[in-house]
Amino acid sequence: MHDDTLIQNSWIETLTAIDPDEPRGTSSESASRAGLMRRVAASVPPGWKPLARRGLAGVSAHLPSELRYRLFRLLRTMGSEMGGIERDYPLWAKQFDQIDDGARRGIMAGIARLTQPPRISVLMPVFNPTPEHLLTAIHSVQDQLYPWWELCIADDASTDPEVLSVLRAAADRDDRIKLVRRDRNGHISAASNSALALASGRFVALLDHDDILPPHALYEVAARIEAQPDADILYSDEDHIDDRGRRSHPYFKPGWNHELILGQNLISHLGVYRRDLVEKIGGFRVGLEGSQDYDLALRAVAETSADRILHIPKVLYHWRQGAGENTFSEAAQDRCVQNGRRAVRDFVHREQPGAKVEPARVVAGWTRVVYPLPSPLPLVSVIVSPATTTDHLSRCIRNLLHETDYSAMEILLPSGQTPPVEDPCIRAAETGAARGEILLFLDPALEPRNPAWLAEMVSHAVRPGIGAVGVKVLDREGAVLHAGLAVGGPGGVFTPYIGRQGSDAGYFGHLQLARDVTAVSGGCLMVRREALLAAGGWDESVQSRIARDLDLCLRLEQAGLRNIWTPYAILIRQDKPNDRNAAGPATLRASLRRIQQKWGGRLQGDRYWNPNLARDSAAMRLAFPPTDREAVSLRVA
Repeated sequence: MHDDTLIQNSWIETLTAIDPDEPRGTSSESASRAGLMRRVAASVPPGWKPLARRGLAGVSAHLPSELRYRLFRLLRTMGSEMGGIERDYPLWAKQFDQIDDGARRGIMAGIARLTQPPRISVLMPVFNPTPEHLLTAIHSVQDQLYPWWELCIADDASTDPEVLSVLRAAADRDDRIKLVRRDRNGHISAASNSALALASGRFVALLDHDDILPPHALYEVAARIEAQPDADILYSDEDHIDDRGRRSHPYFKPGWNHELILGQNLISHLGVYRRDLVEKIGGFRVGLEGSQDYDLALRAVAETSADRILHIPKVLYHWRQGAGENTFSEAAQDRCVQNGRRAVRDFVHREQPGAKVEPARVVAGWTRVVYPLPSPLPLVSVIVSPATTTDHLSRCIRNLLHETDYSAMEILLPSGQTPPVEDPCIRAAETGAARGEILLFLDPALEPRNPAWLAEMVSHAVRPGIGAVGVKVLDREGAVLHAGLAVGGPGGVFTPYIGRQGSDAGYFGHLQLARDVTAVSGGCLMVRREALLAAGGWDESVQSRIARDLDLCLRLEQAGLRNIWTPYAILIRQDKPNDRNAAGPATLRASLRRIQQKWGGRLQGDRYWNPNLARDSAAMRLAFPPTDREAVSLRVA
């Protein structure tokens, strides 16, 4: 695929005519920029439409590097899904992600304290990269402060003699570099397996032939392995880098998130695996080219446990995009996406043979898993909260009876509340009288947007290991009111993405992909009766609903269950948040203090919220400084 021939001249001229450094102006100027982007979208060639729908990352991989950089900066000034992260990242990286003399001394002291330093084999499959990029990638391994590494290179029959010259010279000068040249081109999976065959380390790390490891990367990995010797998989945060060394587009990932990895390759870069585990699962699968790393990650995850998968909240990988048409992962985007879905399908069919794998909404380059419903359908007891108005209750009942594609339900109203209509499935009763094996606690002011919302929730709730299931709640203007609850920050709990448009992709697609979360809102919370009883039920002595929701979800988590938020069940709140019969500020503060006393350190940080991101309910911002002091250890002498 040739970049220059794929881009229409009108699009190039439009982009290059705009100054990306122009400051934000008036609303009329904003409207002008919006008009510009509509013209840009109209100029996208028909064959590019699938890439454009995947967003900036899908398009940018196929642009020349300078034009790509201008597009990134232009979109940044117009407000992107990354909020202020892209704008502030250079300053953040300068303050908290630089190796100075003090950081080097601290790292060297840390290396000296390691009692069983693991050898790490860096696997690098190579095929016709730009020689300069290849040499930079090799040097980034040789410049590691951690000394116990080996670089295992498999050249996949490159045809560029300069590439061969670079490889042979590097191997001749450094005996830690192992090189094998394949007789014929077998593509990236076969080449990766050839590199794996050279490895002797306890762990293997994956490095593309034109990307860069920062000098502390392998030390950070080794330090985590020293702290948890039974770790099987480690992964880090990552960013992009261009030919001028400018870093952008950082992905500050959550801790291990079983649900999210089914939507995207969460592990990706830097991915590090126990070598015995990789060999046990057969290495890289031929036929999954383009998503071979994703497939490897999923098969490795299937053979280990969540407590042996570690996330390092530091940028330990610089991903060079657009390095050339021969870059393995950029050569065929559609093939990569399809192979990724094949890997997800194989993973979920181990436990759910009837699950469907399809493109995620809005972020079509990523994946949605649709789980099958049991047959017969399990009975759902919909436990309706006291209504603030009779209109809310009437609309709630009508929506449940006539606008919901799920037939096996009973509706329980608070004792003493008169049903607005007569129906055999409606009765006034306490929660304990519910007959369903699945319980749904529902605020009557919430109105479903689509008929399949309840089936979507049930499809998750019946899966093994699932605790509470929550939904995307929007206001009447389409802004997010609830997309999961996270702990930490001054108040102890916050609601990420509140105020963002529900149609937004969110940070790296997180508003459109199912995720594990610490807690979900009791305004629409589903849980199996068995799980609720095992967790001890609701603590009715906690008067604030948000604190009560958090407490229940933490107890479900403590019982070994995962709480899930799904964006595919959407409900609209028909009143304003301040119109609800909620606890006042004093009650909320008292409830949260009680929860903090009960749960202590668990509320200090959220495993699903990166410590490099601000604990903010609305704006996506970087944390200055990161909230986890481990994340800023580079600045500690």
